[in-house]
Amino acid sequence: MRYLIFVAFVVISILYYISGRKRILRRTNGLKYGEEIAEKKVSVIIPARNEEENLKKLIPLICSQHFPAHEIIVVDDNSIDNTSKVASGFKNVKLLRLNEEPPEGWVGKSWALWNGFLNSSGDYLLFLDADVEPSDKLIEYLSVQHSHHGGLISVWPYQRLEQFYEHFTLPFNLLVIYASNTLGFPGKIARGAFGPVVFTSRENYEKTGGHSTIRDGILEDIRLAKLYTKHGIKVTNFLGDGVVQFRMYPNGIKQLLEGFSKNMSSGATTGGTFAFLLALIWMAGIYTSIPNITSVFFETNNISDVLIKVANYLVVTLFIRLLSKDTGQYKIYDALLYPIHYIFFLIVFFYSLYLTLLKKQVYWRGRKLKV
Repeated sequence: MRYLIFVAFVVISILYYISGRKRILRRTNGLKYGEEIAEKKVSVIIPARNEEENLKKLIPLICSQHFPAHEIIVVDDNSIDNTSKVASGFKNVKLLRLNEEPPEGWVGKSWALWNGFLNSSGDYLLFLDADVEPSDKLIEYLSVQHSHHGGLISVWPYQRLEQFYEHFTLPFNLLVIYASNTLGFPGKIARGAFGPVVFTSRENYEKTGGHSTIRDGILEDIRLAKLYTKHGIKVTNFLGDGVVQFRMYPNGIKQLLEGFSKNMSSGATTGGTFAFLLALIWMAGIYTSIPNITSVFFETNNISDVLIKVANYLVVTLFIRLLSKDTGQYKIYDALLYPIHYIFFLIVFFYSLYLTLLKKQVYWRGRKLKV
């Protein structure tokens, strides 16, 4: 059984890798910038709760786009810092202030995005998290891909890492990207979207009801994609390597734990049953390899057993490296030390189950969210 799981891990890893390589945003596969794209009026909508430092970086990057935005709307989601002051300091930014908590039945981010939409006038909508760092080609690439694919386009940004604890995002990052049925494997119809960067036409957003329809969803990106699919509208997702990046949890390990616990158990099966089973087998390949390599040091082994166990460890290391290198600034030592990452991941996963199944609530950005 152990060898069967290992073989399955290798096969699934190869399929994950192929699906990811096909969905890197900057690889436009001959798609070109044309007049019909140049005529698009794109409203950039940024939900911002206590984001003064991020807005100082993001707004100039949006203002310097090769394909200019029609308008930039910052929605201050009842911040207690200088978010509004920073946003109002840019003359080409429309500031919308929400000075109260979201109404009953609404989650904060969806409430902010919906209000941004109501105050926008563009034919196309680009929803951007405040912590993303786009290159000057982001709107152009999104417009080109939308011209080709239509529907809803979303992008998972490349992970920028500064502190050592941020490297613990590796297991979560790989699962979000490869195991959630967002990149065309195992099903061709995406079962979710990536929330940090979402691009859609106004027409399609209005047709689905947008964030007003999914107002109570914590995982609003997944709910939005399913909403579009329900209306027969295509969803296409990309990796942002070379086009857009972000630091997922820059404010310390407490923020990382809150973010993980908010998303992990709630999103475990969102990719569908088959995708979940494949991910489970893939994770089993990783976790069964951990006692293999530790037994080399703590048990008596003959030389053939040692070689098999080391080979198993190196193969798992190789695939984790291949899958992670296009997703963030992860190092070779992250792949080599994958047992530490995945043990940490398991601890946080069970903590997430405790919050969602027993306490029925999670925490994010100073808010208590019911699940």
